[in-house]
Amino acid sequence: MRSKTTFLLPLVMIAGCLLPAQHGSPSSSALEGRVSSNAEGLMEGVLVTAKGFGSTISVTVVTDRRGKYAFPASKLKSGKYTLSIRATGYELANAAQVEILGGGTMQADLKLSKTHNLVSQLTNAEILLSIPGTQREKNELYPCANCHSLIPIILSKYNSDAWQTTLARMKNWSIQSSIAHPIAQPYKVAAKANPEFAQYLSTINLSSKPKWDYDLTSLPRPTGRATRVVITEYDLPASGRLPHDAILDDNGIIWYNDFHEPLIGRLNPRTGETKEWRFTPLKPDFPTGTLSIMLDRNGDLWFPRFLQGGITRFNPRTERFQTWLEPPEYNTNHSSSPHVSTAADGTVWFTEDEGLVMSRLDPKSGHISSFPMFPDFRPGVGGSGQFDLNNTKAEGHRTYGIASDSNSNAYFCDIVGGNIGRVDAKTGKVTLFKTPTVNSGPRRLSVDSEDRVWFGEYYANKLGMFDPKTEQFKEWTAPTLWSGPYPAMADKNGDAWTAGMGTDLILRLDAKNGKFTEYLLPTVDANIRWVEVDNSTTPPSVWVAEVHGGKIARIEPLD
Repeated sequence: MRSKTTFLLPLVMIAGCLLPAQHGSPSSSALEGRVSSNAEGLMEGVLVTAKGFGSTISVTVVTDRRGKYAFPASKLKSGKYTLSIRATGYELANAAQVEILGGGTMQADLKLSKTHNLVSQLTNAEILLSIPGTQREKNELYPCANCHSLIPIILSKYNSDAWQTTLARMKNWSIQSSIAHPIAQPYKVAAKANPEFAQYLSTINLSSKPKWDYDLTSLPRPTGRATRVVITEYDLPASGRLPHDAILDDNGIIWYNDFHEPLIGRLNPRTGETKEWRFTPLKPDFPTGTLSIMLDRNGDLWFPRFLQGGITRFNPRTERFQTWLEPPEYNTNHSSSPHVSTAADGTVWFTEDEGLVMSRLDPKSGHISSFPMFPDFRPGVGGSGQFDLNNTKAEGHRTYGIASDSNSNAYFCDIVGGNIGRVDAKTGKVTLFKTPTVNSGPRRLSVDSEDRVWFGEYYANKLGMFDPKTEQFKEWTAPTLWSGPYPAMADKNGDAWTAGMGTDLILRLDAKNGKFTEYLLPTVDANIRWVEVDNSTTPPSVWVAEVHGGKIARIEPLD
């Protein structure tokens, strides 16, 4: 991850810049200043982050076209702060520490210099834009970003033979792995030799040369509306946390799960306080982390156990877990239940990839009903069932992401087949609706108040919407290549939000005019897989879990 160099300002100098407070003014700020460099002068789109000494909370604002940044007085309490920046290609010339004194506005201008370590600041999208290669070769490389940044790949010195060994080894790591914490698959996976890809990887790294023979490309910094935002990040309590999803309850509390560890956690955004609960593995020899978490109408939390063969409910009031095992015919060594959706009628839908079924649990009776999602499909016949960006025919099927509507019908994404599917809650009938873009890779979805289905199109770099009333689709292409829209959710104003693993951008779509606003996160390689809209604020704000950053972030647009 990118290191953040800081700029030290003697506290006595900062105190000498103290300006009178503007009490009662909504524009009053606790800390403000201008950011400039010799190369550009005053700089728009620089992220400036303030983090209190010993605090787990950091606040970020963005400079406007005049190079000015301003932290709202409500966001920074009195105390000492370290300042850092994100502006690709730049770093702070020196370290910066300031002390906020109550009742006034502190002034701190920041000077940037060119960085000597540009690669550490690049996103996966920027790596893909920088390296040579065909679209097919880059498509094959792109999924590596599911588990880690692409930077270690281009920094490596593996030749083609070493890459073949490495690729075979990677096939036997769980997708819940990270570079720091690899997790072995519970069973061996036969890795098909791929000498062409191994050879390609050896041409973009440092195996045969002291430096790259291509230029590193960076994306433009935020401008205009994208600079009008406040981002608050909350560190989680332990190093190595991989929070996969973050969801919001009716009391303004954030709940999260962990992709690596058997735990769920609670974050109080008002204080930054966290509390975590661990649960007992069902299959100790299998990876124990979870992929999704959802609240029901009673305020209980639900999460399928992913590779553990069960689904679990957590009651926050009693702090007790209750688990139901999957039906034995699907609960094998290859069982995989990644996603959950709580329905209006009190039942709970969850997916089971082993049998390609959608299951529905009635918590009162404990009965689980299962519905084949693709009755005529068998893996290996008519497609492999594995997602592949280079498979332009979209052969096969695989479910990724589910949600339910006001009638308790379940909708799901078919990431391989390029479909949005629906399971009728009354009859169990499955209907597939093909997305307009072939091989679009729909990944995770949500249902809005009008029962419209919003989803990310991971392969097509688009955000999609399906209206069941008309059975019509709409698609919007993300402005930045390799954004890889992963989830999607609409807010009360009709804007739709998405994000992905490639750019550290949170995308906001104005569906009326088709324009996107892209908010850049302060953390490099944050890796976003879910967006949670908070409609209690005006305008609505969004919560995300930074999977690789080990943080929970809140994005608050100012307009």
